[in-house]
Amino acid sequence: MYVIGIDLGTSNCAVAFARVAEGADAAIVDYPVPQLQRPGQVAAQPLLPSCVYVPGEHELAPGAARLPWDESPSLIVGEFARWQGAQVPGRLVSSAKSWLCHAGVDRTAPILPWGAPAEVPKVSPMQASALLLSHMAKAWNAAHRDAPLDRQEVVITVPASFDEMARALTVSAAREAGFEKFTLLEEPQAAFYDFTSRHRRDWRMRSRVCDSCSLWTSAAAQPTSRSFPSRLVTKLRC
Repeated sequence: MYVIGIDLGTSNCAVAFARVAEGADAAIVDYPVPQLQRPGQVAAQPLLPSCVYVPGEHELAPGAARLPWDESPSLIVGEFARWQGAQVPGRLVSSAKSWLCHAGVDRTAPILPWGAPAEVPKVSPMQASALLLSHMAKAWNAAHRDAPLDRQEVVITVPASFDEMARALTVSAAREAGFEKFTLLEEPQAAFYDFTSRHRRDWRMRSRVCDSCSLWTSAAAQPTSRSFPSRLVTKLRC
């Protein structure tokens, strides 16, 4: 069994894991995420760009978007999405996490790509997040057939600035992506847990955590008994 940490980032996503059997001193291992790089080219990369591309009906040759777990994805996630989206921005969905906390729009409505022509199929901010999580889940499952993600303990980091709606939509996105056992953990809290796990003998000293993604700052000196998954999630990147 594994504990898996996922950073559903604004710009990039990342995955890391540790083996439960190794206990609190388990090594934290980055999981490079396989993704489409260019038409017909799949490679594993440390980061999965938080981008979704909506290809045109005849834009790509048959098989050009093939993944190890999907012969013909209708929407493309990751590096190819970012690369192709730079050339055709009207078909690119990016920064889905930011849209999740945008109270001025209906976050469950198909509004992305924002401002795209009517003929371009659209997804909601929640669906875009689900697509990113689904890609990571399917990539993990393809490489760990004896340890599918829905049977592991998963921690997903979220910004401290997320309101209740954004948190609820993240939960919905995770469930839509097939996640069953998962915990949402605020990014600054994850950073603090990491600090306590690295300084177990002197955790009582004051520490200050700054979340540069959401401009949230906090002082705390509270220990945690869950240092194992805590070290895991804070190894990830915004």
